[in-house]
Amino acid sequence: MNDLKVLGTVVRSHGLKGALKVNAESAGFPELKKDEPVFIQLQGGPVPFFVEECSVSGYDKLVIKLEEIDSLEKAESFIGKAILLDRARFEAPEADASNELIGFTVVDFKKGNIGIVSGFLETPQHPVLEVEFNNKTILIPWVEEIVKEVEVEKKVISVEAPDGLIDLYING
Repeated sequence: MNDLKVLGTVVRSHGLKGALKVNAESAGFPELKKDEPVFIQLQGGPVPFFVEECSVSGYDKLVIKLEEIDSLEKAESFIGKAILLDRARFEAPEADASNELIGFTVVDFKKGNIGIVSGFLETPQHPVLEVEFNNKTILIPWVEEIVKEVEVEKKVISVEAPDGLIDLYING
């Protein structure tokens, strides 16, 4: 049997055709390709399923469509299940992938360029980006409602901060 590592956990179904929304354990997960096997822990142990499609949604979320899971009902039966992947597919399995975001430029849809990522805080509620702007630190919650896109090649994180959040740090 392969040496498996948890890629993430199924948190809900996505759409009506059986896609799964998965929260990844950390950023920097390997790209999943069509017909690649992933494993889901079921009663008898890890069961292989083959990827039909996979897209990344944010830094730690995936939408995965697997063969044989072709309805909303089937997808919902996998909520809470771990998605496992061969450990060798992870480049640095023990590395803290959030450090890879340090140095990225953060751009808000309304405010424009708001600074450079200087750190990443892990809080009980959710991770938080530390962004340096004019010798001030802006804290941006890393949640789906705020972080809209991460462009790894361009080293840009696009956010849509709630009204007043950025001003609180700049003017406060």
